[in-house]
Amino acid sequence: MHRDQETKEHTTRVDSAPQGNVELGRLLDALPCAVVVLDAEQQVVAASPVFAGLLGYPHGLPAGLSFRDLVEAGDAGRVDDFLATGDNEITRTLCLMTREASPFGAVVRLSRLAPREAGRAAVIGVVVEHRAVAIAPIQPELPVDEAQAFARVANWEIDLSTGRILASRTWYDIWGFGPDTVVNLDAVFLQIHSEDRDLAKAAVRQTVESGAPFRFRHRIIRPDGTLRWAESAGHLEPAGSDGARKLAGVVLDITQRQAAEEALARYYDIVSASPDRIAFLERGGCLLAANAAFLTAFRQTRENAVGRPLREIEGQGPLSELVHRNLGRCLDGGHPVVDDIHEMGPDGRVRESEVRLFPHRDDQDKVTGIVLNIRDVTSVRDSERRLIQSAVVYAATSDGVLMTDAAGRIVAVNAAFSRITGYAEAEVLGRKPSLLNSQWHTKTFFARMWRRLIKQGVWEGEIWNRRKDGEIYLQKLHIRRIVDSRGTVTNFVGVFAERLAAANGPKHVEYLAHYDPLTKLPNRVLFESRLAYAMDPARRNRTPVALFLLDLDRFANINANLGHQIGDELLRAVGLRLRETIRPADTLARLSGNQFGLLLEGIQTPTEAQEIARRLRSALRAPMSVRGHQVFVTMSMGIALEACASNDVEIMVAHAATALGNVKQSGRDGFRIYAEQPGDPTTARQRLTELLRAGLEKDEYELLFQPRADLETGRWTGAEVRVRWQHPELGLVPHERLLPLIESGGMLVELGQWMLAETCSRLHDWHLRGVPIGTLVVRISEAQMTRFDLVPALERLLRANGIDAAGLELSFAESFLFKHPEQAREVFDGLHRLGVCLTLGEVGTSWLAPPVLRRLPIGRLEIHRSFVDAMPDSPDDLAVVQALIAMAQALDIDISADGVRDDRQRLLLLNIGCLQAQGDLFAPPLTASHLERCLLQASDPPPDTAIEPRPPPA
Repeated sequence: MHRDQETKEHTTRVDSAPQGNVELGRLLDALPCAVVVLDAEQQVVAASPVFAGLLGYPHGLPAGLSFRDLVEAGDAGRVDDFLATGDNEITRTLCLMTREASPFGAVVRLSRLAPREAGRAAVIGVVVEHRAVAIAPIQPELPVDEAQAFARVANWEIDLSTGRILASRTWYDIWGFGPDTVVNLDAVFLQIHSEDRDLAKAAVRQTVESGAPFRFRHRIIRPDGTLRWAESAGHLEPAGSDGARKLAGVVLDITQRQAAEEALARYYDIVSASPDRIAFLERGGCLLAANAAFLTAFRQTRENAVGRPLREIEGQGPLSELVHRNLGRCLDGGHPVVDDIHEMGPDGRVRESEVRLFPHRDDQDKVTGIVLNIRDVTSVRDSERRLIQSAVVYAATSDGVLMTDAAGRIVAVNAAFSRITGYAEAEVLGRKPSLLNSQWHTKTFFARMWRRLIKQGVWEGEIWNRRKDGEIYLQKLHIRRIVDSRGTVTNFVGVFAERLAAANGPKHVEYLAHYDPLTKLPNRVLFESRLAYAMDPARRNRTPVALFLLDLDRFANINANLGHQIGDELLRAVGLRLRETIRPADTLARLSGNQFGLLLEGIQTPTEAQEIARRLRSALRAPMSVRGHQVFVTMSMGIALEACASNDVEIMVAHAATALGNVKQSGRDGFRIYAEQPGDPTTARQRLTELLRAGLEKDEYELLFQPRADLETGRWTGAEVRVRWQHPELGLVPHERLLPLIESGGMLVELGQWMLAETCSRLHDWHLRGVPIGTLVVRISEAQMTRFDLVPALERLLRANGIDAAGLELSFAESFLFKHPEQAREVFDGLHRLGVCLTLGEVGTSWLAPPVLRRLPIGRLEIHRSFVDAMPDSPDDLAVVQALIAMAQALDIDISADGVRDDRQRLLLLNIGCLQAQGDLFAPPLTASHLERCLLQASDPPPDTAIEPRPPPA
């Protein structure tokens, strides 16, 4: 019979059976033993797969078979004989026939079953429960052996008089015996695990004595040492004609089932022991299973809770509301859900819980219910909030904070650390704090520090440390040890603030307060005091004063390549050589890191100052020998003369700093004198004011646009509006020179109003013609905000030009917020209502607090160009920029930079989180026509592109 024919016959038999027979068939499919059910006429009603497999029918018995078709002719009347006796059960040895007509012996138990319906003949069940000795020699290829091997079940028979066992091949395989091994009952007992052996012997003995069947579970230790789990069952056979008593039974290999049951038991123990509340809901919302934590939380027992809806168990609580709100998403959509709820705890306090809903799927991937996992996260949420608060304090504190791991390696620093020490975070991570060591303290000092720290967990005191630029300074340091719940040291945290000096007596305090401890030169405090005294108009016989600011060029490279100790020695050597070059009455001071100040009296002309500058340069040209290294240094000098400072100390210092900045921009290793042209300032200012007003009336002013670019892609995202003045006599006056002139002439309001009107008009024209301009930025002066009705005027301009306020961005100086706090808030709120983006420019030059930014609708911060200009050579300026970027990110405010001139600055800004900037690296200020051509052609001009001059008006 072909396989297709077998399948068809099996299908026909099942389909034609009554519904009750179908249910009976499902029951037989689940049984692990061989069972066949006959009706009163001995026709096969149903059979288990194991029975069909024994006879060699892997797809089920064909339809229409009778009991006579399954046995030899000599056994065909056994069922009729059984029915004639009237017994309910009897066991007989029969000879069954396989599909290939091969006979084999089996012990068969015949049981009488009650009829299903009145009036019908009784149904007889024939159960093949045990395998007996085969009448013919057992061949390995018999289908019955194949079926038993597949099911891992085997039958056996024991002759109690001899103890000899007769069994199938699969039985030998389960116990680990060879197929030719002669096995008796004692040998079998020896293979049973010692802990199970007594149970097995007692069960067999009781069966022999009382005739009651046995069934027990045990372990088998096979000869090769492997362990199997088995379930054995047996009964006492009636004495045969020879009078011999026999035990017959079956053994089932349940090793895999035992492993699964143990895994399931472990899983149940884990779920039961979990502090999380875990439950399973069916699709209707009724509880089918729950762990102890879930039941305890709702004060329920398993008997009372299982089978009831969740709403009845909890009541109208937050959990039921969350579950029913997400039933559709979880059951129909198959999506997990995670949400938080607030519940009242046993102590009357509100607890936060995280609820996770997972769709449960069956073998057909259909969602059959929901698995609930509820976790108390009150302490976690509190910790998260405290962590956020601590992070804000950590970032905003003015004290330096340093954290190391248990081995003393730095794992975190805050912005104040970088500002005080000069080291960026990336430079110190993974290193030890000894990099700050000034070498001023003995090893005994540090040994006492660590001994106290390990013993008491805290150390506090003063310590001399070294900045990145080599400067040595005094710290007030507090170190604390951090341990975990088991007392293991996990971290050390140091908090420090810079101090002026230690109180070791009046003279020592005064010395430390006025002299640099490294070079022994006067410090900034003493230098500025002497400068103020030299410029005091009340002092008699005053002589003219010259101020020199001197910077060692690229000193940071020396520190990085040769080390801070070499850098310190170099600073001392430079100070000594400069000291030897000047007069004894002149004041030389070390102002900061690698900057010196020189104060000279009696300098009458700029020529004298130039001669001194040349002499200083010449003195530094000779190489310096520092600890075996030949070091060559150059110096940039900015010079200010008292005649240009109007007897004002601050103005004089600013003039010298400006001159020094010009030297650095020009390539360093030079000097420059800040000097104003002589003339009558009153007359010149009046004349200039007249020309400025006339220029505004004659349309001599022109807007320029400096593009703002994306630092990563270089794409232009907008432009800042600037203005220049094309005068027939004075020529072209750029933006930087024009604004101070406009301010001194009192025309800031008029010029600002003109720039706003022109910008709105230009924006309208570009939008009509499809020019992708992005956002135009207009700087608003203090006078515009305080003396001009800015909000209504801008609203009229937007309406008149029909433009979107989002295309316009107004920039205000940072100092506005502190000079006019109330007015600034009123103006900012009004502009925000119009939809205009607000930018705070020149950030970093004043004190700016995060609470102020949170109260105002500011959309962008712009870093002052002085900080960008000093990058990356100045660690102090870099630390300020990093702090500003971190603050903007924390407050979710955009940030950009002004004055980017080279690719090093671009990459550094991009790496620390600034995404947009403007400067000569991308483009100089462009005319409207030039900018329009670049945007329409989608090609950015090179940084050195010349600005198109506009011819003077006719």
